Amino acid sequence: MGIRPFRWLPYQGRRHAIPDSMAARDEGRTLCGVAVTVPHEPPPRCPDGCWPTCRDCDRRWREQEGIPVFPWPREAADNASTATAQRGSHRGRS
Repeated sequence: MGIRPFRWLPYQGRRHAIPDSMAARDEGRTLCGVAVTVPHEPPPRCPDGCWPTCRDCDRRWREQEGIPVFPWPREAADNASTATAQRGSHRGRS
């Protein structure tokens, strides 16, 4: 077992956190609750070499480690609605 209780495993298109004690062919769950079997062979690399991180696993991992939650960027729709609301709140002011 490593220094930390969890490690990252690329699985189903995302990097998920799994217990560090899980070895090849072990069955278990990611921190976000996805059932996983640890592969014997390393998973293939994404085209850019790094899989996107599962946000639920990241949040739960940070909570367990006492690390502040990562400020993920807002979704595009959130930015548009926020900008529209801000513009609307300034109307009528001179």
